[in-house]
Amino acid sequence: MCYEYTSLEKIVADELDKRKVEYICQYPTPSGFVLDFAVEPNICIEADGPCHDSSKAKHRDWFRTKCLKLEGWKVYRLGYDLINDPERLSARLSEILLR
Repeated sequence: MCYEYTSLEKIVADELDKRKVEYICQYPTPSGFVLDFAVEPNICIEADGPCHDSSKAKHRDWFRTKCLKLEGWKVYRLGYDLINDPERLSARLSEILLR
């Protein structure tokens, strides 16, 4: 384990581990943001909990995503409803990792 995961990050990490996907958790970027999961070559997976639901948080996430895309990251935000549904999470990660 990289560090003390949140409960949502733990679910995503377990699914990535099950698929034998290599990743770095809490990956710092040049712009100063820290990615939940960085997957080679340029995939960013963010596990978004309920704290991301407010309009202020949504604006902050939009800005963060825009900055990360300018750095060349493909940003995928996974909401807590999706993460807590094993079938949907598995299907979404399959889509992300096949790109």
